[in-house]
Amino acid sequence: MGILKKIKKFLFDQKNTQALIICISSIISGLVIISALLGLINPTVFRYVIPISLFLLIVLSVVLLLLLMQFIKGVRLIDKNAVLLSQGNLNFDDIISEKTKGLEILTSAFNDMKRNLLSYIESTKSNVIILSEAVDKVTKSIDMTYKGNELIASNITIVAEKAQEQLKIAKYTLEGIEKVSLGASRITTSLGSIESFVENTVKLTSDGASHLDNYTGQLQLISTNLDETFQFIKTLNSNLKEINEFGNLIMTITGQLNLLSLNSRVEAARAGEAGRGFSVVAMEMNKLSDATKDSVTHINDLLSNILKSSNKVSDSIEHVTTSFATSKEVFNSVKDSFYTINNNANILNTDIKRVYEESVMISGSTKAISEQGSTLHDSSSEISNITQDVAAVTQESLAENEEINNQALSLKKMLFSIENLLKRYKTSVLPVSQASPKRLKFVMLSPLNDPFWLSVKQGALYAQTELKEKNVEVEFIGFEKIDHSFIETLNEKIEHGCDGLILPGFVKGIEECAQKASLKKIPIMTFNCDFQDTTKRLSYFGPNIQAEGTLAAEILAQSINETGEIVIFKGNSTSSINTIRRDAAVAKLAKYPEIKIVSEIDDIETPSQVYNKLKEKLYYLPTINGILLIGDGAPGAARLIDETKQIGKIKLFCFNYSDEIAGLIKKGIVHKVFRQDPFGQGHDPIIYLYNYLVANETPDSATYTRTGIIDKYSVSDL
Repeated sequence: MGILKKIKKFLFDQKNTQALIICISSIISGLVIISALLGLINPTVFRYVIPISLFLLIVLSVVLLLLLMQFIKGVRLIDKNAVLLSQGNLNFDDIISEKTKGLEILTSAFNDMKRNLLSYIESTKSNVIILSEAVDKVTKSIDMTYKGNELIASNITIVAEKAQEQLKIAKYTLEGIEKVSLGASRITTSLGSIESFVENTVKLTSDGASHLDNYTGQLQLISTNLDETFQFIKTLNSNLKEINEFGNLIMTITGQLNLLSLNSRVEAARAGEAGRGFSVVAMEMNKLSDATKDSVTHINDLLSNILKSSNKVSDSIEHVTTSFATSKEVFNSVKDSFYTINNNANILNTDIKRVYEESVMISGSTKAISEQGSTLHDSSSEISNITQDVAAVTQESLAENEEINNQALSLKKMLFSIENLLKRYKTSVLPVSQASPKRLKFVMLSPLNDPFWLSVKQGALYAQTELKEKNVEVEFIGFEKIDHSFIETLNEKIEHGCDGLILPGFVKGIEECAQKASLKKIPIMTFNCDFQDTTKRLSYFGPNIQAEGTLAAEILAQSINETGEIVIFKGNSTSSINTIRRDAAVAKLAKYPEIKIVSEIDDIETPSQVYNKLKEKLYYLPTINGILLIGDGAPGAARLIDETKQIGKIKLFCFNYSDEIAGLIKKGIVHKVFRQDPFGQGHDPIIYLYNYLVANETPDSATYTRTGIIDKYSVSDL
């Protein structure tokens, strides 16, 4: 088997095949010529030569026929794809070099040419998106600038006139400020005089308050003396009343003395001479009684007069006391008012000092303003001159803006031409020509955490550009992390309503949301991974997972010359994508008897886990020459290959492309990466959905993307 394989490999090597065809053709022609010459020269020998020659001719013809058939088969396959390429149809997979034996270099060159053209077209589409947005923004900016410059140009003359008016106003203002400054100086001087006057007033009110305190003390003393006098008069009146009563008693006694005298005279008359002494005594008593009566009467009159005068004095003193009490209250009010005046005078004095300080500051500020006014006057004069220059520059700017606007329009026309040119190459589905009669809104939800999904976004943006003039709004929502927020956002979009959804089928819980959308008759396009229940969506657009696994196995086998030992890292065993890829790859590798799968490793996807597990395998299986990573973790395997100096000896194949993987491909550590068409997965589902809603074009239940093969020759184009 080894010899036959080597012969097969030798025969179907491109250079060997072409050389053999030429050699065999030459040998056959030589045999025919030699046989003919021998027949002419020696017919006897010719009889023995003919069987040998015929046998050789038949063998060589069969070999030549086999080589030509294989060669022509490869040429036809390349020719078929070349026809598609010439028609602008680039939407086909790479040609497998195993199917074009003898034309490997041409196949590789054709694949590279197609990949380069695809990469160029898709990068051009991405650039068209960027340029289109930039041109739109520049055009809008230019329009706004042009209108603004027109407005500036129309208003700059007014500004110049206003600047002249401002100059005049500044001059008048400067003169007014100088007058204000002079007035402020006068006010400051006046406030200084007022401050001195208020200080004197405060001093006088303070002295007056002190005198009032002394006077209040004297009044209090007088009030006390009046009270004492009033009490004395009251006591005197009481004594006079007692004297008056005593006089009344004397008058009574006098009356009794008169009566006694009369009785004594009567008795003396009766006694005769013996009673003459009693008569004299009685007469004296009568005289004394009369004299006492007269004295008492006179005293009573005097007492009556004194009592009347004392009552008047008492009443007068009582009135004086009452009036004095009232006056005292009034005086206290006057005193309080005087103290209030004194306090207010102190406050006024403080405020006057503050006003004086403010006036001094205002005076200084006024001088500064006067100086600034002079500067403003000079600035206004300069502004007036500058506005005239600005007017001229604005006119020139208007002309330049008009020229830029013309250039932007030319650029827009160029972009339109580029878009038309891109339409000649069928790399994806095209939207129907008619526009939607009603406004449509499509919502696309996608991861956005590595270069693959960024390319998906670029495809969606290009679809948005294509549908921009067709009454369609495309909302792309990217997620750095797929978590509950993805489902929440999707439910929100379904709740608020939209005309179509484009969703990746691998998100947990997404099919329950799809059920809600179907109840609202919202069509769903799935991409990258399909739903398990295909009745919940309109169509699937994404990779053919099984074909990817088969292709990976074919190229791996070819890369290791269909012999050797390989290790397969299956990745997450719960992923249906990983399972389908693994089963397809294993089935294909089973057709190569000299390739042995020495180990299959499940549920290891981190670089460190892959590194450690592969290190263990290489220790026991040092002859491993191929590694197929279906899940993640390729950087870990690449690090081990680099550390063990086995770059080129162990061929590493993986599926998930990233910037880190791109660097490893350039270093030759990662041999090939199988990459789905991310741009198409972002673009085509949107266009299929549009064609379905507008033109009733129902897409196939499943449409598969191209599978790109990235190696060191094509990695720089991505």
